[in-house]
Amino acid sequence: MMQAMRARQQYAAIDTATRTEQANPHRLIEMLYDELLSALRQAGIAIDRGDLAMKSSRISRALSILHGLESSLDFNRGGSVAQSLSAAYGYLRQETITAGRDNDSRRLAAATEAAVGLSDAWRQIRP
Repeated sequence: MMQAMRARQQYAAIDTATRTEQANPHRLIEMLYDELLSALRQAGIAIDRGDLAMKSSRISRALSILHGLESSLDFNRGGSVAQSLSAAYGYLRQETITAGRDNDSRRLAAATEAAVGLSDAWRQIRP
Protein backbone atom coordinates (compact mmCIF):
# COMPACT_ATOMS: atom_id res chain seq x y z
CA MET A 1 0.00 0.00 0.00
CA MET A 2 2.75 2.48 0.94
CA GLN A 3 4.72 1.62 -2.21
CA ALA A 4 1.67 2.32 -4.36
CA MET A 5 1.17 5.66 -2.65
CA ARG A 6 4.82 6.60 -3.11
CA ALA A 7 4.70 5.59 -6.77
CA ARG A 8 1.59 7.71 -7.30
CA GLN A 9 3.31 10.70 -5.67
CA GLN A 10 6.38 10.21 -7.87
CA TYR A 11 4.28 10.01 -11.02
CA ALA A 12 2.39 13.14 -9.98
CA ALA A 13 5.68 14.97 -9.42
CA ILE A 14 6.95 13.91 -12.84
CA ASP A 15 3.69 14.98 -14.47
CA THR A 16 3.83 18.38 -12.76
CA ALA A 17 7.48 18.86 -13.71
CA THR A 18 6.74 18.02 -17.34
CA ARG A 19 3.74 20.35 -17.54
CA THR A 20 5.73 23.15 -15.88
CA GLU A 21 8.70 22.79 -18.24
CA GLN A 22 6.44 22.98 -21.29
CA ALA A 23 4.23 25.85 -20.11
CA ASN A 24 4.47 29.49 -21.15
CA PRO A 25 4.35 32.17 -18.41
CA HIS A 26 0.59 32.67 -18.82
CA ARG A 27 -0.06 28.95 -18.43
CA LEU A 28 2.21 28.81 -15.37
CA ILE A 29 -0.01 31.36 -13.62
CA GLU A 30 -3.07 29.27 -14.59
CA MET A 31 -1.39 26.26 -13.03
CA LEU A 32 -0.70 28.22 -9.84
CA TYR A 33 -4.35 29.24 -9.66
CA ASP A 34 -5.40 25.60 -10.18
CA GLU A 35 -3.11 24.49 -7.36
CA LEU A 36 -4.29 27.34 -5.11
CA LEU A 37 -7.94 26.41 -5.60
CA SER A 38 -7.20 22.75 -4.98
CA ALA A 39 -5.28 23.51 -1.78
CA LEU A 40 -8.02 25.82 -0.46
CA ARG A 41 -10.77 23.30 -1.20
CA GLN A 42 -8.81 20.47 0.38
CA ALA A 43 -8.14 22.61 3.46
CA GLY A 44 -11.88 23.24 3.80
CA ILE A 45 -12.63 19.53 3.57
CA ALA A 46 -9.91 18.82 6.14
CA ILE A 47 -11.41 21.38 8.52
CA ASP A 48 -14.85 19.78 8.19
CA ARG A 49 -13.36 16.33 8.84
CA GLY A 50 -11.22 17.52 11.75
CA ASP A 51 -8.03 16.47 9.97
CA LEU A 52 -5.67 19.06 11.43
CA ALA A 53 -2.53 17.72 9.76
CA MET A 54 -4.10 17.88 6.31
CA LYS A 55 -5.57 21.31 7.05
CA SER A 56 -2.18 22.65 8.03
CA SER A 57 -0.50 21.12 5.00
CA ARG A 58 -3.05 22.50 2.54
CA ILE A 59 -3.17 25.95 4.13
CA SER A 60 0.62 26.11 4.03
CA ARG A 61 0.49 25.14 0.36
CA ALA A 62 -2.12 27.81 -0.40
CA LEU A 63 -0.10 30.48 1.41
CA SER A 64 3.03 29.47 -0.47
CA ILE A 65 1.21 29.77 -3.79
CA LEU A 66 -0.21 33.16 -2.85
CA HIS A 67 3.31 34.30 -2.03
CA GLY A 68 4.48 33.03 -5.43
CA LEU A 69 1.67 34.80 -7.25
CA GLU A 70 2.37 38.05 -5.46
CA SER A 71 6.11 37.84 -5.99
CA SER A 72 5.51 37.42 -9.73
CA LEU A 73 3.81 40.82 -9.99
CA ASP A 74 5.65 43.49 -11.96
CA PHE A 75 4.67 46.76 -10.31
CA ASN A 76 6.63 48.85 -12.82
CA ARG A 77 4.80 47.50 -15.86
CA GLY A 78 1.59 46.40 -14.16
CA GLY A 79 0.75 49.66 -12.42
CA SER A 80 -2.67 49.74 -10.81
CA VAL A 81 -3.48 46.18 -11.95
CA ALA A 82 -0.46 44.83 -10.09
CA GLN A 83 -1.40 46.88 -7.04
CA SER A 84 -4.98 45.54 -7.14
CA LEU A 85 -3.76 41.97 -7.48
CA SER A 86 -1.33 42.48 -4.60
CA ALA A 87 -4.20 43.71 -2.43
CA ALA A 88 -6.35 40.74 -3.49
CA TYR A 89 -3.56 38.28 -2.68
CA GLY A 90 -3.06 39.97 0.68
CA TYR A 91 -6.78 39.65 1.42
CA LEU A 92 -6.75 35.96 0.43
CA ARG A 93 -3.67 35.35 2.55
CA GLN A 94 -5.26 36.97 5.61
CA GLU A 95 -8.57 35.15 5.15
CA THR A 96 -6.78 31.82 4.72
CA ILE A 97 -4.72 32.35 7.86
CA THR A 98 -7.78 33.40 9.88
CA ALA A 99 -9.93 30.53 8.58
CA GLY A 100 -7.18 28.06 9.41
CA ARG A 101 -6.63 29.48 12.87
CA ASP A 102 -10.37 29.44 13.63
CA ASN A 103 -11.13 26.18 11.79
CA ASP A 104 -13.74 28.11 9.81
CA SER A 105 -14.53 26.24 6.60
CA ARG A 106 -17.21 28.79 5.61
CA ARG A 107 -14.70 31.62 5.72
CA LEU A 108 -12.28 29.49 3.73
CA ALA A 109 -15.02 28.76 1.18
CA ALA A 110 -15.61 32.51 0.77
CA ALA A 111 -11.89 33.04 0.19
CA THR A 112 -11.92 30.18 -2.29
CA GLU A 113 -14.74 31.85 -4.23
CA ALA A 114 -12.74 35.07 -4.36
CA ALA A 115 -9.78 33.09 -5.71
CA VAL A 116 -12.08 31.50 -8.31
CA GLY A 117 -12.95 35.00 -9.48
CA LEU A 118 -9.28 35.86 -9.92
CA SER A 119 -8.61 32.60 -11.70
CA ASP A 120 -11.56 33.06 -14.05
CA ALA A 121 -10.46 36.60 -14.87
CA TRP A 122 -6.92 35.41 -15.62
CA ARG A 123 -8.26 32.75 -17.99
CA GLN A 124 -10.07 35.46 -19.97
CA ILE A 125 -6.72 37.04 -20.84
CA ARG A 126 -5.20 35.75 -24.04
CA PRO A 127 -1.41 35.90 -24.23
